[in-house]
Amino acid sequence: MDQQMEEKEKKYFLDTEVKIQKQMETLQGVIEKGKADVQKQKEFVWENVTDMDEEEVLENKQSLEDEVLLLEFYEKNRKKLERLKESPYFGKIGFTEDVTKDYFSVYIGVTGFRPKEQELPLVYDWRAPISSLYYAYEKGEASYMAPDGKISGVIDEKKQFKIKDGKIQYMLDTDFRVDDEVLRKELKDNTGTKMKQVAATIQKEQNEIIRQAAEDTLVIQGSAGSGKTVIALHRVAWLLYNYRDKLSTQNVMILSPNAFFSDYIAEVLPELGEDNCIEKEWDDLMADMLLIEEPFEYKNDQLHAILQAENTKDERIERIRYKSSVSYFKKINAWLKENLTIVRAMETPLMLYQNFLSDFKKEQPEMEIYRNEQGEICYEDILVIFYLQVRCFGGSFAQIRHLVVDEMQDYNVFQYAVLKKLFTCPKTILGDKNQTLLYENGELLNYILTHVFPEAKTLFLKKSYRSTKEITEFCSKIIKDEETIPFHRSGKEPLVKKERSKKAVLEDISNVLKNRDFKHYTTIAVLCENEEEAFFAYEELIEQFPVTLIKETTTVYCEGILVMPSYVAKGLEFDVAILCSMKKRKESAIARRAFYIAATRALHELYVFHTGSFDAYLSEK
Repeated sequence: MDQQMEEKEKKYFLDTEVKIQKQMETLQGVIEKGKADVQKQKEFVWENVTDMDEEEVLENKQSLEDEVLLLEFYEKNRKKLERLKESPYFGKIGFTEDVTKDYFSVYIGVTGFRPKEQELPLVYDWRAPISSLYYAYEKGEASYMAPDGKISGVIDEKKQFKIKDGKIQYMLDTDFRVDDEVLRKELKDNTGTKMKQVAATIQKEQNEIIRQAAEDTLVIQGSAGSGKTVIALHRVAWLLYNYRDKLSTQNVMILSPNAFFSDYIAEVLPELGEDNCIEKEWDDLMADMLLIEEPFEYKNDQLHAILQAENTKDERIERIRYKSSVSYFKKINAWLKENLTIVRAMETPLMLYQNFLSDFKKEQPEMEIYRNEQGEICYEDILVIFYLQVRCFGGSFAQIRHLVVDEMQDYNVFQYAVLKKLFTCPKTILGDKNQTLLYENGELLNYILTHVFPEAKTLFLKKSYRSTKEITEFCSKIIKDEETIPFHRSGKEPLVKKERSKKAVLEDISNVLKNRDFKHYTTIAVLCENEEEAFFAYEELIEQFPVTLIKETTTVYCEGILVMPSYVAKGLEFDVAILCSMKKRKESAIARRAFYIAATRALHELYVFHTGSFDAYLSEK
């Protein structure tokens, strides 16, 4: 970039900063005056309340509430301007329209900014239609869909900026595809804090998903680290921006795997200028609606049974597998059609299910069991009961106009059928078929797309951005995955060490924490096979290091050295992941996938210490 162009860009930046500051000061004055007016109004009401009738009191109360809401709106905008001033934009395109020959310099930021005295924005929101040019094209012919139709033209200029704390750190022309180099630097500097917005580094294939039509139901199959969740959240932000007349945060629900994960993603939408949407865990949604008072298992109870099973032929495993299958789903639906009289006579979904099992035991008596040893209804059965309730007794979430379902591989066909009944709105459903523990998800995914959501578009994200190339390739070998494409960011080779005892495994973990300089990292996770091993490791490590134990019930995401069962870490990422297995376990498909899920959590460094449990999964055969 020549000196003259660089000076021109610096001038535009300074001019933008000045105008943002001016608007902030104006807004601050409005806020301070509004606060003073509210205080005066409160004092007036307090002094004269005895002279007012009921109607006057209500009028004054309503007036005060309206003023407070308006102040909250102004304060929200002021904070948005504060964030904008720190980093007003990250990209620029120069675009000449074909028809009018008009030339536009389009600066693109996380939020837009237009001074009141100007007709056109100084900064365009990344979600604006014209901003799509930045993500979809290099220099040359380009087009975008404006509200009035397709606009074609030529991109004459394209730049990327890194602006932090109100200072330009660099500005680059993208003539020679240096965006990969910029992304590589961003990923290298990325740390395992809470999930952040990525508007500046959205890739072309991700942008295409984000900007799909609002009425589309999307099924996104993405490799570990491909950015599925963050892209889904950016899609929500894009929908809220472009369909504000139809959609608000109170009309969008996100189904998250657990409360810990919900807290992990809680900053993304606010960083993009939106309030957080309604968030639910499946089990909470189900428990709120179920019409039974019998005790039942939750998802983690079933997960423990799966992980503790000696092999995939275990009786409970067989019941879970079959009662989660498409075959069982078809069997129940056929029975419902043949027994309409019984269906209408049953008062509760549990009674209905008990009748089905009574008939079904002649065919498969081993499947009659629906309670665990503690007398609780098994999780695989309570999902069926919930389906029967929704199908036969009704229920809906009519106010929800868009539903996001994360970790789709953890849902079975009954859950998807419930979602179909409860939520008639468009959906964004995302997950990774390689991150299911119990069964191959290919058959289920095909059935869902064909019979449950035939209207859905299936989209794929095959490039993994989270981990270094070395870690991504290591993880792919565990499950013999040949589809995932690693992003070319180099780092340390994963370290694997086999030990004779759990004491030696713990010594290895301690040595890594002692000898490595992790000052530039934010999160280091010690991932154990189950909650019992996690507690044991925590008790040993707390004597030397400031560690935090993360349980299934933990709801607040934190930083530092974290010790947790590996299944709690699903969907999360850490600067350093230390995987440990302190007991020799039999080889199984379940254990292989659990190992893969844990290993894919690492951003920069991966360590594996075990007592032989992982031998079969690390062999080249």
